[in-house]
Amino acid sequence: MNQIQSQAVIPFLISGHHRRVLLNVLVVIGGSLLLALLAQVSFVLPFTPVPITGQTFGVAVLALGWGRKRALASFALYLSEGALGLPFFALGKSGLIFGPTIGYLLGMFIACGVVGHLADKGYAKTIKSAFACCLVGSCIIFSCGLIGLSFFVPAKALLVTGLLPFIPGDLIKSFAAASVVSTLSRKIKQ
Repeated sequence: MNQIQSQAVIPFLISGHHRRVLLNVLVVIGGSLLLALLAQVSFVLPFTPVPITGQTFGVAVLALGWGRKRALASFALYLSEGALGLPFFALGKSGLIFGPTIGYLLGMFIACGVVGHLADKGYAKTIKSAFACCLVGSCIIFSCGLIGLSFFVPAKALLVTGLLPFIPGDLIKSFAAASVVSTLSRKIKQ
């Protein structure tokens, strides 16, 4: 059976290396640490229990650059590290509880899989297509996030507390991630 290789940046770099297993482990650990670091870039808005964070930028970079398998593994490791008590979640929090942001975390995991799959298929090669992939990921994250948040916020306040204030920053983070990964992809494959 002919196996199709991922066209994402990191799998492309690792594919011919004789220490693939070690490199894959390091890439997954590095991805989880990247997410933990970017989660600490956070701003609290007084009218919502959901902070603005760098996590969504990290998820976009992971999914576009790492591809589906490695992005999912990195995010699963990140969730495990936070669940085990490491202060890796936004605002230095740890522990997985059913709180206002649990839906966003679930959405980020799903987005890693979907956007990573698109990157594996070659959709992260241009800024335009990578940005479109990021928008798909954002829709997944916000959809799951709003469902989770709906258990904690009245329906009439849901969009104001869980979506609208985050759209401008999300567009900027998505464009930045698409630019970085597509440019890197182009340079590496030349």
